[in-house]
Amino acid sequence: MMVPFLAAAEEPLAAQTLTHIGGLAFTNTMLYGLITAFFVLFIFVYAARASQLWPRSKFAFWFESVVELVMGLVDDIFGDHQKTKKHFPLLISLFVFILACNLSGLLPGVGTFTVDVSGSEVSVLRAWTTDLNSTLALAILVITTVQVYAIKELGIGGHIKHYFSNIKNPINLFIGVNEVFGELLRLVTLSLRLFGVIYGGEALLHAIAQLAGNFAWAATLPIMFLEIFFSIVQAYLFMMLTATYLSMATRHEDEVGATIETASAKAGH
Repeated sequence: MMVPFLAAAEEPLAAQTLTHIGGLAFTNTMLYGLITAFFVLFIFVYAARASQLWPRSKFAFWFESVVELVMGLVDDIFGDHQKTKKHFPLLISLFVFILACNLSGLLPGVGTFTVDVSGSEVSVLRAWTTDLNSTLALAILVITTVQVYAIKELGIGGHIKHYFSNIKNPINLFIGVNEVFGELLRLVTLSLRLFGVIYGGEALLHAIAQLAGNFAWAATLPIMFLEIFFSIVQAYLFMMLTATYLSMATRHEDEVGATIETASAKAGH
């Protein structure tokens, strides 16, 4: 039994180019990412059509149960159900899409189909989240969305005050610069965490399969279960961090004060 994506002699770090469209490289991660995106879209459409007050479809029932569970977790972060409903479509889409991409590399046949490109064999399909460009694009999308909603909620002036409350005070200015730097650092942490864990898992599976030889199917089986666990965790973390960033960026000063007072009251009791 061959491990799904271990046909190549080594696991390349960068995505491999299949062809060029308008002078731009079209890679194997882009192709598999599009396939995964259409699959996720199909799931949402099918679940929406099957959804009822009392769902008869088991798929719709389980899908709604997951959605309600995730909404409850997100609700705890925002502390406002209206805000949760406003941002939830983005958050659940991120969770399902990232999870599907993470798990897609474990499907049978992925990585075993190759084509000849400029004299070298290139895998046709590769999980979208094993490409740093892909995870960086997701991180840019998230941080840009956070900034847009922050400006819509607080206004440009209020958003600037979120970073620089009193620029005449050198300490506040220094803190504001650190806050801006922190926003840029989120791009790095969001993208590298997701890419590193998923790519590292596939590289580990590849290495173990090469060492195990004919017993690769048995040696890699525990690692595959571990990869499924990490795939779920990484999708969950990405979604929850996005929710946290949105909550912090769109929170008014009076809401922050109310939160502090509530926390103080609970500590007093």
